[in-house]
Amino acid sequence: MSTGARERVADRLAAVAAEGLDLVAFWREAEDAIAPHVPHYLGLCWFTLDPASLLITSHFNEAMPEAPAEMLAMEHYGDDVHDVPGVARSRDGLSTLHDASGGDPSGSPRWRANMQLGGDQELIAALRTPRGEAWGALTVHREPGAPMFTADEVAFVRALTPVLAEGARRALLLGVRATRTRRTHRA
Repeated sequence: MSTGARERVADRLAAVAAEGLDLVAFWREAEDAIAPHVPHYLGLCWFTLDPASLLITSHFNEAMPEAPAEMLAMEHYGDDVHDVPGVARSRDGLSTLHDASGGDPSGSPRWRANMQLGGDQELIAALRTPRGEAWGALTVHREPGAPMFTADEVAFVRALTPVLAEGARRALLLGVRATRTRRTHRA
């Protein structure tokens, strides 16, 4: 992907983030912008995180409206080489399961669970602001036999994480403000 194309997607997402959309609308716009450039299986998975604890606070994927409870439990209670909070805490903030496992993900409970759902490869990107606060995460899956994530795809996703973080942060904070406003007007 050319630098110009990356910049156009980043500019589009920055404009969408500034619109003050609700979180689901923002995730949908972001997926429309990213999905054509990063081949994936069963849609992109979006998570919100509490920036202080890195606990997952929500999941969004229209192809899988409800994440299996055991998958979410693995994020915080499992012992694995690759999970959302671990990637969010890492220096790099982005990882693929195959890289994290040294090319052999077969020992990963997460990989085995993904395989049961038809997935194989996984890329996790922490959505961190320039100040380093993780407001969410993006996971991208590929089915068995699909090409590995390329350096170009990884660089593309990495370049978008700050603007995705800002969009998630704004959507979450505006949602809190809207809820407080509704409560105040009802009183």
